[in-house]
Amino acid sequence: MDVSRLIRPGIRKVRPYAPGKPVEEVQRELGLDDVIKLASNENPEPPLPAVLDAIADAAREINRYPDGSAYRLTRALAGHLGVDTRRILLGNGSNEVLDMLVRALVSPGENFVYSEHSFIVYALAGSVHFETGRAIPMQSGWRHDLAAMADAIDERTKLVIVCNPNNPTGTYSTREEFEAFYQRVPEDVVVAVDEAYYEYVVADDYPQILPMLDERPNLMVLRTFSKIHSLAGLRLGYGVGDPDLVGELQKTREPFNVNMIGQAAAIACLDHWDEVAPRARRNREQLEHMAAELAGLGFDVVPSQTNFVFCTLSGRSGGELAKELLQRGVIVRPMDAFGLPDGQGAVRISIGLPGENERCLSALREILG
Repeated sequence: MDVSRLIRPGIRKVRPYAPGKPVEEVQRELGLDDVIKLASNENPEPPLPAVLDAIADAAREINRYPDGSAYRLTRALAGHLGVDTRRILLGNGSNEVLDMLVRALVSPGENFVYSEHSFIVYALAGSVHFETGRAIPMQSGWRHDLAAMADAIDERTKLVIVCNPNNPTGTYSTREEFEAFYQRVPEDVVVAVDEAYYEYVVADDYPQILPMLDERPNLMVLRTFSKIHSLAGLRLGYGVGDPDLVGELQKTREPFNVNMIGQAAAIACLDHWDEVAPRARRNREQLEHMAAELAGLGFDVVPSQTNFVFCTLSGRSGGELAKELLQRGVIVRPMDAFGLPDGQGAVRISIGLPGENERCLSALREILG
């Protein structure tokens, strides 16, 4: 049987999402005992002790299904954000919330708009969902061209995704830029602002979207517990939006999509929110150190509002540079998967613990001579 004849053309052309290599795989393939991973924008700090305690307590009940409505978490999150519980949409990572938006809003023949060289899942979602995604080239400085994205909206556009700050470049759209963009968006087009790295932002002119939701029902904010809260392995994200829109999106949510352990861990994170600022501060200190050292090695480092740095090195291949680091037990992310030409020497390096960052810099000094 020719299986390919059974599959929709849009799916046949897709390359499956390729995450950063796991440490165990690199150890096995290269015979290395000591490997560090700076490829997936994970928080290198472990979950808080109180969160680990909540996980252990919840694990005793995993013979049961989780609360499908996530009653306690929904109320805790709504209280923390100061919004009505009907505005909260929980997902198996914010990825699932994005997928729900695309599936619910965009029919065959319609489209959604996003920025080129942004989170790779946007392109993947567009490809598998009737090839409905439209990538808009970035402007200089590796930033969203919000004006061009507004220009790309037509009568068949149902959704625009703005990644702010952007992954993989670490850049952001300012409050003024976002306001000018939003004023041009028709009221029947949903604007989803992906704020996965929200807690790391230090820019004074970064737009605050949550306070806008009451007056702008076509806005939706997406956030996650994967980054600052160190829960990437549990997959838990959420959206905040208009109650009517969220109510419709709930129909597309998989049963029990947020597991019992994830719910308990997230509630514990909210109970210990005072730990967020110190974690963000430690990340910023290490990020600025890494950026300065990489610039000293000849990299063009893009200013970042996240927990990673995006940098390019003239005359080098990003893929080859990543391979050379891999041989030395350091995993970083080459940027060819994000649509950047490999010859630009582009890599994304997540901020690790101080010793991990120094090891990465030492390996780069050795590679670059």
